[in-house]
Amino acid sequence: MHDMMFIAMLEKHTWKMSIIYDLKDTDRLVHGGGMFRIIMAGEIFDGFRVVGFDLETTGFDVRKERIVEYALIGSDVDGSDINLQSLVYPEKRIPFDASNVHGIKDQDVRGAGNFSEHIGEISKIINDSIIVGHNIIKFDWKMLEIECFRAGVETPKPRAIIDTLVIARKLKIPGRHKLGILCNKYGIDLSNAHRADADAGATLILLWKIMKEYPRFFRGSIDDLQDNLAGGRRENLLGPGLEDLEPVPQSRGLLRINNTEIIVAFGKHKGRSLDEINRNDPRYLNWLFSPSSPIERSVCEKYKHFFQS
Repeated sequence: MHDMMFIAMLEKHTWKMSIIYDLKDTDRLVHGGGMFRIIMAGEIFDGFRVVGFDLETTGFDVRKERIVEYALIGSDVDGSDINLQSLVYPEKRIPFDASNVHGIKDQDVRGAGNFSEHIGEISKIINDSIIVGHNIIKFDWKMLEIECFRAGVETPKPRAIIDTLVIARKLKIPGRHKLGILCNKYGIDLSNAHRADADAGATLILLWKIMKEYPRFFRGSIDDLQDNLAGGRRENLLGPGLEDLEPVPQSRGLLRINNTEIIVAFGKHKGRSLDEINRNDPRYLNWLFSPSSPIERSVCEKYKHFFQS
């Protein structure tokens, strides 16, 4: 079969998302083969590294089980490919039932290195990235956090975590919402399901397919999307009075004045002061004052120097 170039581009008002890949067949894309490039541009993904993330493990109890394989597949800010995947020695035997799911056996992971030998490379990709996964919030991310705790290292800090399972439920997509069922619904080949690279790649394609079908849900910024997915569960620390605070001039209401504090009025730190964000999440503050920020440049420059060391 001749090499094919499949270009899928979605463009709606202020944002667009393109997936470009050059491959022998779509099976190779989902399984991490061939050239894999994802270019996401526009208001929602512009300027971000975007990667699909998946883990295979020794079991489902995040408190007791261990990682045996991970994959991070996607695109960097400049559009270059990201394809980091590896087996991991779990420091325990892989149960027969788990091997039956993903096909990874004890002999496969000998010499693969334990988790602490891999976390450095994992963190380099995840930090400041948009991470996409299926059931990532309740499983993959919790598993990663606990493995980091065991290894005595800091958990990576992504810019955002997008869970396609949460999206499918939020949009009330008909049918069951398991990854395999959704992939079948949207025509995505997942014949090598339950291997980390296959699931990570398929999840990215699934996100694009859902965005194409439900474009209105994805308008706005990545913070708007996270707020929409969180719904009523995300608390506004200032309560309903946030809109009553005086806006910082030229900030379009994204920053508010509360006595001597400047309050962020959008995104994952909505309702928190710049001082609090600087103490707890300085990476976010760096982004807030960067050229990618939705806040007017002159406003960023006005407050940025207060937090420079």
